[in-house]
Amino acid sequence: MTSIIMIILSTNDIGNGGVKSIADALKGNTSLTSLNLSTNEIGNGGAKSLADALKVNTTLASLNLKENQIGNEGATFLANALKVNTSLASLNLRYTQISDEGAKSLADALEANTSLTELSVPANVHSGIIGKIKARILSTRRTQKRKFLEALKSDEKAPLNRSRLMFVGQGKAGKSATVRSLLGKGFNPDWDSTIGADISERMTSSATSKWRNPDDLKGDFTSRFAARLMVAHSNTRNRPNAKATAQVGKTKEKTNLVLPSHINKMLNEEAINDSTKTTNATVSNDPESARIRNVQHNESSSGRIRPSLKNTSVQVKQEPNDEIVREFEEKLFLDAKRDVNSLTLSLWDFGGQQVFYAMHHIFLTQSGVYILLFDMRELLEPTKREEASKYLLFWLRSVKLHAPKASLILTGTFLADVGERENLRTVDIILRELIKATFSQIVPNIDESFIYFPIDNKEGLGIDKLRGIVEESARNDDGVFENVSIRWMAFLDKIYSERDKVSYLTLSRDIRDIGLEVGISNSIEQEAALALFHERGLLIHLTSTAILKDIVVINPQWLVDALGKIICDGNLHIDKDEFKRVGLEEDRKRTFEKGLASRDFLEYVWKGSQVDFFLDLMQRTMLLSKWIFSKNELYLIPSLLEDYLVEKETIKGRRCVIDFSNNFLPIGVFQRLLCLCVAHSVRGNENESDHNELIMEPSLHKNYATIEFEPGFKVHLLQDEEAQTITIFVRNDEFAGKCLRIVQAMLRKVNHDVMGSGLNWEIYLDDVVADELRSLREAQEENASPWFSCRENKHNVKTSVTPAAENIDLAGFLDSL
Repeated sequence: MTSIIMIILSTNDIGNGGVKSIADALKGNTSLTSLNLSTNEIGNGGAKSLADALKVNTTLASLNLKENQIGNEGATFLANALKVNTSLASLNLRYTQISDEGAKSLADALEANTSLTELSVPANVHSGIIGKIKARILSTRRTQKRKFLEALKSDEKAPLNRSRLMFVGQGKAGKSATVRSLLGKGFNPDWDSTIGADISERMTSSATSKWRNPDDLKGDFTSRFAARLMVAHSNTRNRPNAKATAQVGKTKEKTNLVLPSHINKMLNEEAINDSTKTTNATVSNDPESARIRNVQHNESSSGRIRPSLKNTSVQVKQEPNDEIVREFEEKLFLDAKRDVNSLTLSLWDFGGQQVFYAMHHIFLTQSGVYILLFDMRELLEPTKREEASKYLLFWLRSVKLHAPKASLILTGTFLADVGERENLRTVDIILRELIKATFSQIVPNIDESFIYFPIDNKEGLGIDKLRGIVEESARNDDGVFENVSIRWMAFLDKIYSERDKVSYLTLSRDIRDIGLEVGISNSIEQEAALALFHERGLLIHLTSTAILKDIVVINPQWLVDALGKIICDGNLHIDKDEFKRVGLEEDRKRTFEKGLASRDFLEYVWKGSQVDFFLDLMQRTMLLSKWIFSKNELYLIPSLLEDYLVEKETIKGRRCVIDFSNNFLPIGVFQRLLCLCVAHSVRGNENESDHNELIMEPSLHKNYATIEFEPGFKVHLLQDEEAQTITIFVRNDEFAGKCLRIVQAMLRKVNHDVMGSGLNWEIYLDDVVADELRSLREAQEENASPWFSCRENKHNVKTSVTPAAENIDLAGFLDSL
């Protein structure tokens, strides 16, 4: 029972023998929160078995034993268990054989119990005992509510218990199918490929549990966090080594936290005096009506004693309009008991087509768990192995670039098709040869002595094991259990309250105001909270430049979807007939054949909403550049360009070779370099009325481009994917030095703004004397011509200063060139 949170076994004639097996399982269970055993012929022996389990179980919150043959002896067993149990909140003993003696044992046990807030007993119990039970239940509820409110008003800290899972790999490798399998959904062979990325959330309560949708957890982050703090304190006393609760409460101080209105209402109502609360407390068998109903006893047809008298459930009457109180009383605290050690997972399923790769870099985070999927059949097929290995290496290196300390789980799909164990060993050998010893973050498959996990989504093979290893890896990340204060939860609640109105906020105005409202006036603390929320997948906050930093996207899927409507496969993801119908057929062709999108095309795909925002964001993240070489308003999107076959030997000019082979050249670097080159060309000439005549229109391809920065300053750019190099050919020696400094600055900007400063490269320059390439250092030391001669000074007055690239906005960067 390690993956189940609720069991209903009513009316199954389980008896004492059957319930003993259930009770034995409960002793070691850490996930079950609700157990219904009503109408099952359970007697005192069964009650003893359950009582023994309750003495050691710390997660069960609700136990329903109504309409069973439990008598006073069984009630005493249960009472003794209640004296030490700290998790049970609801116990239903209606329609049992318990009389005053057993009820008195239960009432006495409540003097020591601190968790039970609902107890149902037969109605024939003496009113004085009922009154004692009622008083103790009321006292427990008030104590819990007081502690809950104290947690809300304090600045106590606890772990956020949240991780981010990123599913990456080549298209058609089965990423989306794997995500569906992990979520417990069936295999769908007709499922569409992912466009951009799909984001979803799940919650899990233990390392082997199924993942469930967290949407059923009503209430805000703040109140759930406070309730979890309460439970964590109790569990820390009982389980001091629990990782997720070990550091709870180290910081506890009063704060000026401003809470949501419904919580403030709850706080204000604490002014009600105890006598008023006692007056409002009633005895009832019905949580909604909260009253006593008197009915008569009679015998059941089976001869079993079955009181038909409505039995007694002791609880606190609730104000019908008090939403947060009702939530706290009926569900919030029970959920907190269940979820105190739970983990919320933000799943990002990244599209596998290569066209998306340049976009993905802005969404990959330093922390979390990466699941790299590959089709084992392609590694085993000699004709496809090289291509499959190339994609694997790209993603291995990309993960190492962005998240060198994050866990990486290699997952091979189509296990049923691969079949034999020998084939699985062959895949492992191929992977080990590919990886060598350079990726220490890979999680090994210890059980099978592989460095990967084979699965099959259609047949469901290996899915449970993969689910367990993914969650285990997430829980092994110490950052997941980093303590945060409750006011950060109020901060997040307030930010999320804006999602119904807007999809992004500004840091300088909106976020600052929200921070002040919830008692976080320090901008450093505000930005630290945003950084954590970004890493955990709650929002998107890019910080490479001041203007990007001012944008806080509070609906990540909104942004991913918007970019994915432009940066996508025009043959796979676009309805060509639709664009014919609306008169944008030529615009569509130009977009996906030449990488040039018209304003009309962008207005249509974005439905006229936030077009300027998306254009600005894409320019600042170097996914798009303004195009001035047409009468129409066009924008260059380099990710959509097509390959061009060119012979390197036919390209003229002095070579500047940027060599990434010691590390790697990610997809997206060359495209962003093109963006910056075109933007530099445009910026230097857009104010000229006759700029079309001054400089030539760039000729651009996925791997090769010719661009003129200014009259006479023409360069060719060539990407060699196999050699992992980008070569710049300078046609005019007089501009060689200037070109070198511009390209160096552009690469540093791409590295800093998008690649997490993880790129490494070496530069080699043409030596005009020796007619060979020399390292940048050697050329500098010898003042090699034409790269470091004085001749280019007339074209570049800033010869001694390399233009700034880090922490500078795009416009300022282009001006510095």
